[in-house]
Amino acid sequence: MFSSPCFSPGYLATDAEPQGSFTQDFWGLTRDCDDMSHSLLNPARSLADTSCFTAMRHQAHMDGDVMIGGFYPSFSYAMGMDGTNSDASGQGEFKPFSFKNYQFVLALAFAIEEINKNPDLLHNFTLGFDVYDVYTRVWEAFKNPFIWLFGKYTIPNYSCGRDSKSIAVLTGPLGSMAAQIGTLLELYRFPQFTFGPFELAVSDHNKIPTLYQVAPKDTSIAPAMVSLLLHFSWNWVGLLISQDDNGLWFLPKLKEEMTKYRLCVAFELLVSNKGLSQMLQLMAVYNEINKSSLHPFLKNIQFYSPAGDQVILDETRKLEPEYDILNIWNFPDGLELGVKVGMFSPYALHGNQLSLSEAMIQWAIATTETPHSVCSKSCGPGFRKSPQEGKVACCFYCTPCPQNEIANETDMEQCVRCADHQYANTQRDECLLRAASFLAFGDPLGMALACMALCFSMLTAAVLGLFVKHQDTAIVKANNRALSYILLISLIFCFLCALLFIGRPNTATCILQQITFGVVFTVVVSTVLAKTVTVVLAFKATCPGRRMRGLLVSGAPNLLIPICTLIQVSLCGLWLGSSPPFVDTDAHSEHGHIIILCNKGSLTAFYCVLGYLGSLALASFTVAFLARNLPDTFNEAKFLTFSMLVFCSVWLTFLPVYHSAKGKVMVAVEVFSILASGAGLLGCIFAPKCYIITFKPSSNYLCDFRDKRHSIASSLA
Repeated sequence: MFSSPCFSPGYLATDAEPQGSFTQDFWGLTRDCDDMSHSLLNPARSLADTSCFTAMRHQAHMDGDVMIGGFYPSFSYAMGMDGTNSDASGQGEFKPFSFKNYQFVLALAFAIEEINKNPDLLHNFTLGFDVYDVYTRVWEAFKNPFIWLFGKYTIPNYSCGRDSKSIAVLTGPLGSMAAQIGTLLELYRFPQFTFGPFELAVSDHNKIPTLYQVAPKDTSIAPAMVSLLLHFSWNWVGLLISQDDNGLWFLPKLKEEMTKYRLCVAFELLVSNKGLSQMLQLMAVYNEINKSSLHPFLKNIQFYSPAGDQVILDETRKLEPEYDILNIWNFPDGLELGVKVGMFSPYALHGNQLSLSEAMIQWAIATTETPHSVCSKSCGPGFRKSPQEGKVACCFYCTPCPQNEIANETDMEQCVRCADHQYANTQRDECLLRAASFLAFGDPLGMALACMALCFSMLTAAVLGLFVKHQDTAIVKANNRALSYILLISLIFCFLCALLFIGRPNTATCILQQITFGVVFTVVVSTVLAKTVTVVLAFKATCPGRRMRGLLVSGAPNLLIPICTLIQVSLCGLWLGSSPPFVDTDAHSEHGHIIILCNKGSLTAFYCVLGYLGSLALASFTVAFLARNLPDTFNEAKFLTFSMLVFCSVWLTFLPVYHSAKGKVMVAVEVFSILASGAGLLGCIFAPKCYIITFKPSSNYLCDFRDKRHSIASSLA
């Protein structure tokens, strides 16, 4: 019964003490409590502030056949950060009475009575308990355990009391206190159960094999906290960690879990352990009263508490705990009510482990939205994260993606390059399909070049027809009729081969483009060379004693055409055999388009063909230039010289322009060079002759030619 007349928390005072009754001297009052009634009438005033808790007998007892000892702290002293007394003299700062720890005593008494009332739990014996206060100061923490073990504090290993019926000890909620008492109880093989939060310091059964923790190991608290941070998109947070073994063990686990999800620590602060306690959990023992024989049995015990939680005492078989998420409600101001707003279950499917009711969460006063906790704002689509030098990964700059690369998600580390057949849009957040592009007949440029090629081809054919019609005239005969026909026919094919460069390329057209161009233009230039040599030989043959007449009559200059053409054909054959042209794509010249064009294959072979053609043109130009001073009647050399000058100028200009152009413009440059060079030859060589045939037919007769020759000879005499 209570020894104090002024405070009876839940039990009535009686004169008798039957077996099983609750004798409450623990925190009982031993003097008048004038202030107590005052405190009860004024709830706003803390009971711990009254003077009636200053003198107490720190013990509670309930008799039974089997006894359980208990050690709960009722008062505490100011402790240093290292767990030692702040006062070296032993007179620490006395702190108020702990009503929460007193609730543990009431819960124990209630649980014991419920067990004793239930006939299905215990048969023919009852449970009782002896609960003592325990000091938090290091050395005085052993005082009441000594009294409980031996009856006195001053004589260890000597029991001055009656035989003890105690078989186990309950301690809590401080793990440090359980560890201190455990070192003493371990000597006498008393099973010790601690019900506070899981303490890493007392989890090593090699050091204290008789100590059992009811609380499960906090193996999932780091993933639980990280899932909460991810839920609110917080990646820049500060950590407040208790300065104890649990905190020092938990900190690297939490930081490791945060690193997996790119979460950053703004700061770390170690704080002293305030001894947060949890609810008491009890168990019933169904075995012999022998203390030493309890340990193998206790390691195999598992049961469900009235709250539905599974309790396993063996550390190696403990299940991962589930965590409630509490939100501190502080309205009205000072309420500080912890309200469950969610939970974390490691047994749920991944992605569903966290359940949270955001509607119940109360943020700071006047705040209705979820607060933000980030070092840098998220990088939206089209931007990638660029780390800030010397800072953690959560601090970064947002850098636009390079050309043809995209970022279609938030906070991407690297931009993704679009495939060759795709291109990045202006926002750089999506890859779009490129439209196929080539120098088509339907394009304005392609259509213009195709019309030019056809017009020049028809014009050349018309010149050929004009020469055939007037083949017996003096001017046609004087310009080597056969070579003129070959040159005109070759020019027709030159203009038509330009059409191979227009339209969608394929393997056949890519090969025909270069081979036809090389061979046909070789025929044209070699024909011009043959005409130039023929003119020179014709002039030299008019002088007596010259042997040139035989070469001229035999048609030796005409052999230059097949010889030069055969060499070019050989070069083209080597080109086709080594690395022939093929269809290729260009995805970089035009934004949003993929250009289909012909790849030259071997650039060396291409420039060999072009170089050989240029050497023939240079040779023709040189020979024609040396024969430019022939008499006016034999002015064919001047026209040939000027035509080859135009031809060489066009292709010398072609080289730098061709290399600077890209895509289908490059193809258009090549087509234009073909048309321009062919048109230069046609105009410079045949335009004067067509003018005479068409507009001055009187000058196109042999008699007129002889009269001019006679007048020239007379003037020379």
